[in-house]
Amino acid sequence: MVCDLFSIRDARQEDKTVLDSYANAEGMDAIPSIEGVRVAVNEDDEVVGFIRVVTSKEGVAFVNPVVTYRTWQGFGVGRALMDEALSRHGELRLVSRGSSRAFYDALGYEPIGWDLIEMSLVDDCDHCTMRDECGPQPMRKRRRP
Repeated sequence: MVCDLFSIRDARQEDKTVLDSYANAEGMDAIPSIEGVRVAVNEDDEVVGFIRVVTSKEGVAFVNPVVTYRTWQGFGVGRALMDEALSRHGELRLVSRGSSRAFYDALGYEPIGWDLIEMSLVDDCDHCTMRDECGPQPMRKRRRP
């Protein structure tokens, strides 16, 4: 995908340090690998956001996570990454953190039950000391035919 301000490509190994720093800035752990990661880059090929999609054994695509660099928020980076992933996978599921719920609502994601979420993500939330503060909400969206 290409727009005037940024384009989207597969992550490269040399992007990993930046991806980890963006994740850490959002209070997340480093990403385990660049597998399933797509990045939004500016005209200088600098990463301005990323999405990691993990596919379950059943073939369900889970967003874990989508992150936009703070100075690039509001420019459509997150939306573009989510839209591009949805077009590639047909359905996306995720667990929204409380502060990001409005973003997913605006993109048309709907609340779903925890039974539709990959167990490893459920376990992450169940054992998180910030669960009450975060208010995690399982969500999904399906591509329209």
